[in-house]
Amino acid sequence: MIELLKTAVIHKTFGTGKIKEVENGHVVIVFGASDSEEPTEKKFVYPDAFKNFLKINDPDIAEQVNDLIKIKDAEEDKRRELDEQEKREKRVAHIMALEESKKKLPAKTKTKKTNTRQNIAFKLNYCDGGAPEQIGFNGICSDATIRYNIEKEKRVWCSSKECLCSQYHNGDIDRKVLDDSLLDDNFGCYESQLLKSWKIMAGEDGDGKTRKIKSARRNSLAVLTTRLPHTKEAERIIFGVFIIDDVLEGNEQESGYVSTQSTFKITLTLDEAKNMEFWNYHTNATGKVSAKWGSGLFRYMDDTQAVALLQNLVKIKQNTADAQLAKDLLESYCRNNLIELSVIAQ
Repeated sequence: MIELLKTAVIHKTFGTGKIKEVENGHVVIVFGASDSEEPTEKKFVYPDAFKNFLKINDPDIAEQVNDLIKIKDAEEDKRRELDEQEKREKRVAHIMALEESKKKLPAKTKTKKTNTRQNIAFKLNYCDGGAPEQIGFNGICSDATIRYNIEKEKRVWCSSKECLCSQYHNGDIDRKVLDDSLLDDNFGCYESQLLKSWKIMAGEDGDGKTRKIKSARRNSLAVLTTRLPHTKEAERIIFGVFIIDDVLEGNEQESGYVSTQSTFKITLTLDEAKNMEFWNYHTNATGKVSAKWGSGLFRYMDDTQAVALLQNLVKIKQNTADAQLAKDLLESYCRNNLIELSVIAQ
C-alpha cells in the first residue's frame, strides 16, 4: 500500500497541493491551503491522473505510483486483448450459425439467378509516379519502375508496342515526350492517373473481350491493391479505398468501371500500406485464405471482410490528418448498407 496522505503534488492548472485522502479509485487533493488563498478540494481518478496532470514531489512515492500505473496499463491491455478475442469468437460463431441456418432451409426451386451486392478489390500494376507523400498512381512511373514492369514482370500493357512507356524503354521517344503525354486525356495507362480520376476500368480478358462488373453497386467498397517490386503475391498491399458512387456493369462494346467523386476516398502512405496486406482480409469461395489471385483483374469481397478492413484502416490512420476521414468512411459504409457493427464487428 502506497502512503499518499499529505504527499505534496503539483497540478498544471491548480498549482501545488497536498493529498487529503484516497478512496474508491479516486484521490482528493487540497490546493491553495495558505493564508492568502482559500483552500480548494479537487477529486481525480487514481492513479490515471498522475500520467499527465499531476506530479508527485517525492521521487520515491512517484516511482511507486508509476509502477502502479504500469501494472494497471498492462491489465487494461490484457483486458482489451481478451475483449478483442471474445469479439472475434462471437463473429466466427455468428457466421457459422448463419451457415448452419442456410443448410436447414428447404430446397428452393430454380429461379433466375440474381447478383447480390458485393464489394470489389482490384489488382493493379505498381506505379510509383506522383507526389512523394503518396504511394504513387498519380503520374508516370520512374525509369526503374518502367524497366521492372517491362523486363521483370512483363506486364502486358507496359510491354505492348502501343504503350508510350514501352516506346520510351526501347529508345523510340525521350523522357520529355513521355512526361508531356500525361497531359493527354487519352493517355493509355490509367494506373498513372488513378488517384486523380478515382475511376477503375474492368479492362479486357486475354481474348480481347470486355469484362463486366456484375456485383458491385453504388455504396459498395472499392479496394485498390498492388505488389511492390520484388515482392510475392502473399505480400500484396492495399494502398487506397473508396465508396463507389458511380458504376457501369459494361457490355459487349464497353468494359465495366467503378468510380467516385465523393469525399469518401482515402489513400495510404507507403509505410501504412505495408501494414494493410490484402490477404489478411480476403478469402476464396471456400472460406480458405489462398494468396493466389490468378488472371482476373478484380475480386469480390463480402461485408464482413470489408468492415474488418475498414476497422483496421481506422486504427492505422489514428493520430494522422486522415483519422476522422477514416472513421467517417467506415460509418458511412455501414450506414448506407444497413450494417450493424455490433453484429459484424471483429
